[in-house]
Amino acid sequence: MTADELPEGTPVRIPYADEPNTAPEPRRFYRLRAPHVEKASVPVTVRVTPDADLYVAVGSGRRRMYLTPNEAWALWRCLSEAVASTGEPPEWIRVHVTPTHR
Repeated sequence: MTADELPEGTPVRIPYADEPNTAPEPRRFYRLRAPHVEKASVPVTVRVTPDADLYVAVGSGRRRMYLTPNEAWALWRCLSEAVASTGEPPEWIRVHVTPTHR
């Protein structure tokens, strides 16, 4: 039966031009490299996985930590105040960090 053959007033689902994406949201990685005076720069990575704790890695994976979103917010607040007390932010930090999927 086609839409033309249905009784008048029968609701019809109109197909989307593109079907909605129902795939689960992939995890995202936020990365920034911190300059180091005596050696190569140090990578800092935060991984966000839907419905999971955040994963923070500093360096080549030697310093790692899982944080709940509430713990991450508390850390953000304390760390931002502590770092702000050390002086003006360096120029290299004034960048937009774009998430990647890998």
